[in-house]
Amino acid sequence: MGRSAPDFELRDGTTVGERLRTSKGLLLDFDARSPLQALASRWGDRITYVASEARDRLGLSAVLLRPDGFVAWASDGIPDDEEAAQAAARWFGDPTITSA
Repeated sequence: MGRSAPDFELRDGTTVGERLRTSKGLLLDFDARSPLQALASRWGDRITYVASEARDRLGLSAVLLRPDGFVAWASDGIPDDEEAAQAAARWFGDPTITSA
């Protein structure tokens, strides 16, 4: 953590650098897992979730990036949803509360 993320090229041809232009965090899920998508939706106003394969994912299965392109959290195996949530809260504050 705390390292600048590689400029992963995603399946659709976009890169991490292009995706970070929104000034939001980015949760890249290279294996499209529903729990990570649900987690990202809790911070939907501050984190963009992207499920996509990358040209070279460097052995990672998922990575959470801060808006400045630094790694807030990464996983090289089955992601620990609790660790991902803790990293999201640390860097992006409390999750958005929605009323039903």
